[in-house]
Amino acid sequence: MARLSAIIAQTLSQLAGVVQDAPGAQVPDLSHKDLKRINLEGKWLRRARLTGANLTEARLAGVDLVEADLFGADLSGADLNRADLTRAVARGARLRGANLNRCRLVETDLRGGFMLGMGGAKQIGHEFTDLTNCLVEFATASRAQMAGVDLSGASLVGADLSDASLFGANLTGADLAYADLKGADLSDSQLAKANFVGANLTGARLKNARVDDTKFQGAALENAALEGLGIDVDAIARTSPLVKPAEFPAEIASAFDGHETWVRTMGGSGRPAVLRGAKLDYIDLAGRDLSGIDLTEARLVGARFVGANLTLATLDRVNLTGADLSNCSLRGARLSGAILRSAVLAMASVGDVPIRDRSGHRTGRIRRTNLAGADLLNAKLEGLDLSACLLDPGRG
Repeated sequence: MARLSAIIAQTLSQLAGVVQDAPGAQVPDLSHKDLKRINLEGKWLRRARLTGANLTEARLAGVDLVEADLFGADLSGADLNRADLTRAVARGARLRGANLNRCRLVETDLRGGFMLGMGGAKQIGHEFTDLTNCLVEFATASRAQMAGVDLSGASLVGADLSDASLFGANLTGADLAYADLKGADLSDSQLAKANFVGANLTGARLKNARVDDTKFQGAALENAALEGLGIDVDAIARTSPLVKPAEFPAEIASAFDGHETWVRTMGGSGRPAVLRGAKLDYIDLAGRDLSGIDLTEARLVGARFVGANLTLATLDRVNLTGADLSNCSLRGARLSGAILRSAVLAMASVGDVPIRDRSGHRTGRIRRTNLAGADLLNAKLEGLDLSACLLDPGRG
């Protein structure tokens, strides 16, 4: 343990100059170093040499790894949230369970690769780069080289994979809902149980990909090459992935029904629903009265709230990618830090709501629709009055 601490201290000392004077600093060589659980958040490691390094569970959020050499490195469980790996080489690397959310992987080389270490005793790298069960949500990976990578069980919701090479990749059980795969090459890939709901597959190549229970509902498939799939993808894309009320799990149905009873009786019966962190993708809640509901950090990708009442709802940090909230009431609702990419908020009502006490009397306080820090990329906002919303994260 003392030796490991000394190595880490020496490494951090080596990095100090890089951080202080990044543009002119010497490129650090951390190849084959044991840096397990090291904290390098926000550090400047551009063009760093990290071949075969052990970075398992390392804290690398926001790190600049542009053009870094990560050949054969082990980044299992590492936190690379918002890190920049543009044009980095991570061939044969191991990233099982890593967090790559909002990471930049533009032109990054993630293909498999291995070589023998010094003396030929130890192999560095793997035939297939391991990205199993990792998080790559809303990452920018345009033109990334990912042929043959193992992305089984990974979540790539909303990721930009335009023109990426995924030839022969394993995407079994991967979630690519609302991802941008325009011009991507998915030929000969394994897509069993993968989710492409709402994805942009315009001009993508899926020739001879292996599909089985693969979801393509709502996907854009214009000019996509679909030979050899053995299914009518176009017909599937025209169907809806929505989960209707009759299909809700009993516990979820009871929570929503009880909440509406609580609203209707003004607290006389039923109970308010608290579904924090619940996974409710593609749920159809159109027209429901869910005022005051707590869905903090829930995942509601592709959900339908058309005409629903979400007045005074708590939706902080909720994932509503591709959701339809048109014509619903969001007056007084909290959506701070919410993900609303590609969501439809057309004609949704927003603004202030007077706060009342338990007796129904006005307290003199108001609550305004809060969109502070919300991600509205590609959201449809026609008729939405943003001037009636709180948008400044600094104002609570």
